[in-house]
Amino acid sequence: MVFFIIQCRKIAEKFIRDEMTVYAAQASFFIVLSAFPFIMILLTAVQLVPNLSPYDVGATILALVPDVRDLAPLVQSVILNLYTNSPATVMSISIISIVIALWSASKGMLGVERGLNRAYSCPVHRSYLMSRLVCMGYTLLFLLACILSLLLIVFGNMIQSFFDNTFPIVADVTRNILSIRSLLAIVVLTSCFTGIYTYLPHRKHPAARQLPGAIFSTAGWLLFSYGFSIYFNHFSHFSYMYGSLTAVILLMLWIYFCICILFLGAEINYQLDLISRRGLL
Repeated sequence: MVFFIIQCRKIAEKFIRDEMTVYAAQASFFIVLSAFPFIMILLTAVQLVPNLSPYDVGATILALVPDVRDLAPLVQSVILNLYTNSPATVMSISIISIVIALWSASKGMLGVERGLNRAYSCPVHRSYLMSRLVCMGYTLLFLLACILSLLLIVFGNMIQSFFDNTFPIVADVTRNILSIRSLLAIVVLTSCFTGIYTYLPHRKHPAARQLPGAIFSTAGWLLFSYGFSIYFNHFSHFSYMYGSLTAVILLMLWIYFCICILFLGAEINYQLDLISRRGLL
């Protein structure tokens, strides 16, 4: 127990010494800057999918953020406004949004990359251009993951009917997978964190050794998001202070603390690796 407390103290001290909150602030600012252009890109992409309503898109996007009442109206209004625009207007907005979102989101991911390099004590060997390209690649992968999640949620029953009629042998497997979507989301989130810890820093780390931090970050994100939504729905008076900016401020605060949790998971991985190399674990 004493050993555990000592290691927790070392992790906290290194987290403060590495100034992880500064990197989290940089990343959260650019991620918030890219949030709404990102929604526009996603919305334009899913408009190519038949039988998909703006409410389905809104429900999926809101599932990614805490259940705070001030965020829902803002997201829904952006989605409905885009759906009522003409196709030409939506396309022109989307071209601008793609450039803005990829630049700003990759800048936010670049802040995450720099924070992970600091947490893992990695030497910087990628060029700035290569780092931006890698971060833009992660942004595109996240966009693809959102679209696939939409397809799974909206067309889950259609997918099951297809397998029932065409491949009855694997129908039971797909039925079980679709019935545990929440558990599947946790597995996907843990896998994403493991991939970020493994490949985003400038020095590749063994994926198996990144699992403790990934599991911690997944649990931390879910628990913090739940507590965040409860607090701001019942105890906070942010709307009196920030007025119409409340939704944006809440979104930035949530992303900031989530990135801090992500960096804390990296510090945990670093400390566990250090203990393992010293033969103490």
